[in-house]
Amino acid sequence: MVFQRRIVSLMIGLFLVRGVTGVYAGQPPPGMGNVVGGKISGDVRLSGRVEVTEDLLVLQGATLTLSPGTELLFGKSESTKVDPEFFFGGTELVVRGTLRADGAKLLFPDRTGGVVVDGGSASLADTAISGAEAGFTLVHGGKAAVEGKVTVRDCRAGVAVFPGAGNAWDGSGTLTAIGNAVGAVRFPGAPDLPAGFRAEGSEEADAIAWGPATATAAAAPPGSPVPAAGARRIGDSFLDADRTLDGDVVVDGIVRVAPGVTLTILPGARLFFTFRDTDGDGIGENGLFLQGNLRAMGTASLPIGFYPAEGAGPGRWDSINFMASDRGENVLEHVEISGAYRGLHAHFSRLKGEDVRISRCYRGAQFQESEVTLSGLTVSASSSALRCRDSDVRIDGFRVEETVSGANFFRSRVALRDISTGRTGWYGFRFRESRVNWSGGEVARTLVGFSAQEGTVRADAVRVSGAGLAGAAVQDGDVTITGCRFDGSFLDGLVATRGSVAVSGGEIRGFVRHAVKLSGPAEVTLRGVSLPAKGGGDAGAPLFLDGKTSPGLGVVRVE
Repeated sequence: MVFQRRIVSLMIGLFLVRGVTGVYAGQPPPGMGNVVGGKISGDVRLSGRVEVTEDLLVLQGATLTLSPGTELLFGKSESTKVDPEFFFGGTELVVRGTLRADGAKLLFPDRTGGVVVDGGSASLADTAISGAEAGFTLVHGGKAAVEGKVTVRDCRAGVAVFPGAGNAWDGSGTLTAIGNAVGAVRFPGAPDLPAGFRAEGSEEADAIAWGPATATAAAAPPGSPVPAAGARRIGDSFLDADRTLDGDVVVDGIVRVAPGVTLTILPGARLFFTFRDTDGDGIGENGLFLQGNLRAMGTASLPIGFYPAEGAGPGRWDSINFMASDRGENVLEHVEISGAYRGLHAHFSRLKGEDVRISRCYRGAQFQESEVTLSGLTVSASSSALRCRDSDVRIDGFRVEETVSGANFFRSRVALRDISTGRTGWYGFRFRESRVNWSGGEVARTLVGFSAQEGTVRADAVRVSGAGLAGAAVQDGDVTITGCRFDGSFLDGLVATRGSVAVSGGEIRGFVRHAVKLSGPAEVTLRGVSLPAKGGGDAGAPLFLDGKTSPGLGVVRVE
């Protein structure tokens, strides 16, 4: 793969605001009115009509207060971005500190973005959230207090709750989901919804939940190792000649590797990154930055580790960053990465690896304009498993567990084999404008098993079990499904809006409503697919919802 050299400009802003009280850096052009975006530290109070132009992050220890009558208008994000903290796109309000809203409105466009309480807390009183992808979400032990009448309306999912310790809710108010696609989603192991919750006018379902609620979190994973006494220390470094590291090394800075230079890490070595946060965003900045090459080749008995020097993460250090590292060979074998912001990040680079295990990161892996070949990739206990844009990616043996979202591919060539996922949250795999060949594996207990939007997807011998909305969702494109099994969906086996879907062999069973549901002019052909004799649902829903039962839709053909 040949990469075009580009100049990359990185701009880091703490908080952009005009016309409101608060600590900020930078000014928008005159005449923009009240505008916010970026990261909030300290105490900030907003009032009146305020435009949110980019993801808004309330840092740990900070408080954002919305005065009575405040309206936050979230801008429509560019739909192809893969960089928001959590969901598909859109502009998000992420709370790691405290949010207080009394009599406020938070208005999102076109069912994108949303409010995500990420380990922080939110106190909502007589407040309305509308138009989001996920209206109000609790993750990583986030807490919420509800007073008065709080409403979440016209969202894809009104309320979403992920696993966390103890009771997530407080207050004596009511939380009402009105006119959402799904009123509430409670993911496996998550706490119950509040006693004052109710849903009405839901398009698909009032609530989707996996198994019984739990009031206690699962056993905490073991903490990160600590460096041995007497471990060598290195600070900010620029390597302009080849260097080898072994044993335990404490990295108290950013190690930059020049083009043409190779950093070699020997089997059994462990690198520990100290926490440095000069911009106050709560994310560690130390890490590796490679324009040259990395050879980290451990063994099964002597793996190589990359860990935080203190704390359990996520975000205690930055990343193993490959930037325009496409001239030589980057190799990772038998490697463990924990507690980073992004475990692996490749941009305009080439990378191959075997047995790479990533845990407790905000983003497990992120690839842009890169060529990546991995045999054995595991991502666990992280916000997102993988984000990929404009890249060639081959993964043989991909394990994902306990994430908020799975793997998101955009404008990429993708080859997947032997996949195993469980509790991946919002989706298992999302393919957009990509060319995908996928063979073997299982996607389990996620809201949507896999989705395809434009491009071509070929899936062979894949099982999708226990999906919330659908085993597969096709918005557009050319999708071929061979010998696959869809079972145990809470609603539908396969959903398609536009494009062409050809399904041969395999089976679609255990759904609650429709085996195939069309929501637009899609064309679906089933050849030799094992199906039950009729549909599901208490009302005896038809096996297929298409133009034969609802005029204006496409057709499901059975051959």
